[in-house]
Amino acid sequence: MKCEKCSEFRELPLHLHELYMFCDLLRNKSDVYKLSKNELKQETEAHTESIAKWLKLASQLDNVQLNPFRYEEAHYWCESAGDELDSDAYHNSSIITPLTRFLFISNALEETYRFTNSQYEFHYARAQLKNNSLERKRNYSAQAAWLLDEVYSDLEVPLHYGHKVDGYLAQVKEYQKRFDNSFDIQLENNGKLSFGLSLVRNIRNHIAHGVFPIVDNPEYSHECFNPKTKNLILNILGFSSRIATMNIQIILNATHHGFESEFYRYLCGDPDFGHKLEQCITPEYLRRLHLKQDFGLNESSQWAIRSTWEEEG
Repeated sequence: MKCEKCSEFRELPLHLHELYMFCDLLRNKSDVYKLSKNELKQETEAHTESIAKWLKLASQLDNVQLNPFRYEEAHYWCESAGDELDSDAYHNSSIITPLTRFLFISNALEETYRFTNSQYEFHYARAQLKNNSLERKRNYSAQAAWLLDEVYSDLEVPLHYGHKVDGYLAQVKEYQKRFDNSFDIQLENNGKLSFGLSLVRNIRNHIAHGVFPIVDNPEYSHECFNPKTKNLILNILGFSSRIATMNIQIILNATHHGFESEFYRYLCGDPDFGHKLEQCITPEYLRRLHLKQDFGLNESSQWAIRSTWEEEG
């Protein structure tokens, strides 16, 4: 049974969909710089539209299917052998689907890191005036973490974010104990705003480096009556996806430039409900779009709330 706080969350696909639409309404871009031969040069641009595209894929992902029969030579299978292959396909799909979703979200997060680079360069230059020995963060993820801890530490985070991080940490400790994968941080909450992001980064690195476990099918292994290892992996992937998505909310809340898309202007220019939509589609919604509520950017919620507004006159 879900706890009271967790029950207030939207399902992850809807959470992702709402954030995708919000990023698409922003349509912001930000310069990305690179230090080359002690000279800072603009290299490219980062776009909230790119963040939105990866989140859209993650929200719409339904099932990654496998075919265990594809390279088997026999044309006919006894029932038990066929059942085992079917079971393996279902088991592997049930892990690979959330793993793929997490990778899509991780790509959105990477673009979010890049989006913060110009903010990092600005605040780092100011901080270096006070401390010229301040170490420069080389990669974009470290730069984003520095911004969260040193510049935006008092930022209001999405409701129940801390609760989710605590639950995530408990699962990560079990994961580390079970598989002995290394982490580059202490697995104790240090109170920094970037702590949840650091946990996500470590899990993502485990996947990228091939050490994230693809566990055996519990139905045909010693865990057939207690699939705790598989459940642990699914919990890790679920928490990683949720915390990564909430960190995109947190980072964009501090760095976005406001709504710059034509579609936002179109929505708010609606002669019937534009003024009401403008009151709902705000930076404040970015902090609470993970929660269950009547308003939503998705089409189902839009139709429902417009009907309510029509009845209210």
